[in-house]
Amino acid sequence: MFSRNFYRIVFIILCSAVPFFAVGQGSWVLKKDKDAIRVYTRDAENSAFKSVKVTCTIAGTLSQLTALLLDVSAHEQWVYNTKTSYLVKQVKQNQQIYYSEIVLPWPLANREVVVFMNISQDPISKVLQVSVENTKSEIPVKSGTVRVPASSVIWKVTPLKGNLLNIEYFGEVDPGGSVPAWVVNPFSTKGPFETFKRLRKLITSPEYASASFDFISE
Repeated sequence: MFSRNFYRIVFIILCSAVPFFAVGQGSWVLKKDKDAIRVYTRDAENSAFKSVKVTCTIAGTLSQLTALLLDVSAHEQWVYNTKTSYLVKQVKQNQQIYYSEIVLPWPLANREVVVFMNISQDPISKVLQVSVENTKSEIPVKSGTVRVPASSVIWKVTPLKGNLLNIEYFGEVDPGGSVPAWVVNPFSTKGPFETFKRLRKLITSPEYASASFDFISE
């Protein structure tokens, strides 16, 4: 039988590395509040796994954040426990399909997911919305991994004065395989927290400093 710490590590990884969208109902419960990053959970309507919400404010511009999100290979640096991430297809300037493999501790198989990401902006409020949903793909399942059957994510990014961004991140995931929700649900905070902590550092990297996009107005 696996230890409690083992399942704790599993859920930490899945909550942060797999994109997801919260469709659940009920009240959000604050689970972690540190370094101006808040992580909440609540029961999901269509999943045994809890929904997760993250809120934070970071320094940076909408274009810098967009450049970081579209730089798929860089996800390995900030999305918690991502082993591999690569571009499958650039659909439009603001749309792409990419692949990610997430490391899980032995003896569980790593999870992999192929997702479609779309980035759009409200022309009046300038609020940025990022949606990421798993999509069907001709990419075969890598030997020794499990394809995530259902995942999606919604980011709502509101620009503030002084080149600050207010981020609201909502999510839900079905990791597939035999990871029991009743064991892992209590441990859903560290992965999302570490992911946004790393994102906050990388967004101001020199490679994103002069980023600009036709579909984004600052």
